[in-house]
Amino acid sequence: MNESSESVSKSGREALDRILVVLYEPQDLVNIALVVRAMKNMELTRLCLVAPAEYDAWRITGIAHDTEDVVERIRIVESFEEAVADTVRIFATTGRRRAKRQEWSEPRSGAPAILERTTSGDVAIVFGREDRGLPNDVLDLCDEAICIPTNPEHPSLNLAHAAVLVLYELREAARDLGGLEDRDLSGKLRDQAPPATAAEIEQFFALWQQALDRISMFKAGDQHSKMRSFRRLIRRAAPDGREIRLLEATAWRILHHADRTMAELSKEESDPDIEPHLDSPTYSDSETDSSAETDTAAGT
Repeated sequence: MNESSESVSKSGREALDRILVVLYEPQDLVNIALVVRAMKNMELTRLCLVAPAEYDAWRITGIAHDTEDVVERIRIVESFEEAVADTVRIFATTGRRRAKRQEWSEPRSGAPAILERTTSGDVAIVFGREDRGLPNDVLDLCDEAICIPTNPEHPSLNLAHAAVLVLYELREAARDLGGLEDRDLSGKLRDQAPPATAAEIEQFFALWQQALDRISMFKAGDQHSKMRSFRRLIRRAAPDGREIRLLEATAWRILHHADRTMAELSKEESDPDIEPHLDSPTYSDSETDSSAETDTAAGT
């Protein structure tokens, strides 16, 4: 990899490293912990607290597990000016615009521009206190506003919820720049079986028909309609090879259980001293009639 391609691949990671999350006068330690957790989830590492009402690193890591690396870097300052002194751009999160000429954006549309600002230096994302948000004198010190579109009749968000939404969009924009490792959401390798072949599916249906016939699921004239319904159901599910083998094993279990049940019933009939077993499955005429009516209603 040449030097220019390395620069591009690292740009997403570097952009997130230049984001400073600022909580202005947070009142609840739990909210601080939840923001820390959101930062860990979205790969941001720099947090500054402005005059927090309470602070306990041990309790924060107890709430937000595996976040010691983020907590160790937390800065605590007494003034907003001190928190953002070294930043080149300040974005305030707010529930509403305070001035008509104030530049503002939504998290998704504004995230790429925020990351672009990091090429010049550190950028601050500011969240206000839980009960009153950001005061006007702090908003006056911010360059732009981030407004999260919510229900107009109930626009207020919890501090941690707002942080998750904004930081998620920042990470999504950073993914487009490269340099971030994505989670493998494809599932376990054993769950990635190839699709079942036509031969495997037909083999299953032949066995399934035997199993249903053995437990008297078919009445005169309705075998084809029931099997047609089962075929539509199974093919709509598009089972893979492992799943069709599981269904086939189920059919075999039905056959074996039916054989054992018939053998026990035969033995009971030949020996009147043996009490009959009541644990074997039975199917009443009403149940099979209901099943047939369902097939007819389904147009089978």
